[in-house]
Amino acid sequence: MAIVERKKAPGRPDINAQFTAHNIRKTLADYKEVMKRDGDYTFGALTAKFYHLDEDQTKAWESGLSKEYPKDVQDEIKRNIIHALTHKDHHGHEHPIPLTMKWSGGARAVAVTYNPSGPSYKIEIFGYLSPAASPLAGRRGKK
Repeated sequence: MAIVERKKAPGRPDINAQFTAHNIRKTLADYKEVMKRDGDYTFGALTAKFYHLDEDQTKAWESGLSKEYPKDVQDEIKRNIIHALTHKDHHGHEHPIPLTMKWSGGARAVAVTYNPSGPSYKIEIFGYLSPAASPLAGRRGKK
């Protein structure tokens, strides 16, 4: 993702905020709106929906992500997000599990950790360009 695109795109705090315990049910509702018949969705669409990005912003966001993250990496991240969002409790009721994403240096990889005490998931993305460290709202209007 080019630097110009990163400045206009959601940052790490934005991405993680949508998957907090406070916002996870809204994110599940957003997932239900953007998912395709097979349960898949376009990488980046959940964040675009959650933050009400307009059509041009959404295209730039999704295009930037597809340039940075190969399809197999996108699929692995989405697979884990879908798993967390569609989790059901022992009675079969929807019970989405919060998650956080972390970007780290090193060899390119995706690692997922489950913490049963929360419960919660952590998706750690190694070796790929991370979104901006600041939230998008703090960068809007800046050049």
